[in-house]
Amino acid sequence: MAAGTLTWCRFKDEASQLLRHSDRIKDGWEWTEVEEDQAGGSFLVKKDVIRPVGERVDAKDCVPLEEAEDEDNSDVLGVEYNMEEADTNTVPCELKETEYYRYQYHVLYSTSYSVPVLYFIASRPDGSLASLDEVWSSVPGSFQSRLQDDRWTFLTQQEHPVLGCPMFQLHPCHTATMMQPVMQETQDKDRGSCNYLVSWLSTVGPVVGLNLPLSYAQMGHVT
Repeated sequence: MAAGTLTWCRFKDEASQLLRHSDRIKDGWEWTEVEEDQAGGSFLVKKDVIRPVGERVDAKDCVPLEEAEDEDNSDVLGVEYNMEEADTNTVPCELKETEYYRYQYHVLYSTSYSVPVLYFIASRPDGSLASLDEVWSSVPGSFQSRLQDDRWTFLTQQEHPVLGCPMFQLHPCHTATMMQPVMQETQDKDRGSCNYLVSWLSTVGPVVGLNLPLSYAQMGHVT
């Protein structure tokens, strides 16, 4: 394999490691199998991550979403939202005096680039999908300044390769280049290989509001 890439088998192994840790800390990652025997046909999913528009709101500033509220809480996989399986880091809530987006993230394997790819959707409180401009406006300012010239090539709207529905995508064309020094550094320290998925998600996820708890850094290494 080329430097900075990973195989489908390693993607699945590291996804399993991530899922085991997620089960322990209960932050809501799931594994979805659609085309089980096909490379890239299964993927990681994280549902119902609530992000305020324009500002971060802590859990103490939120009130729980009522189970009987009228809005449609189903996701693109047709799975109804379960409050008990909610992300404990970004609490699903009804934000006070502000607007919010409800995010769902999918981590897929790209057979073309041999790297993971982050797909996601963002919906408004009424259930309608946010536009590309709205999603870009929610990107933290520190990232916007660095990505301004490449924003429409880095952040694009594409068809989900497995489900066939439109979603936003962080384009994977530079992922291998970005990850090569990260993977090399851990190997040079004779610690085995770090979990590629965790390192990658920790780097690109915050651009679109996906932040892994620090405990993922303590998962150990793949030898």
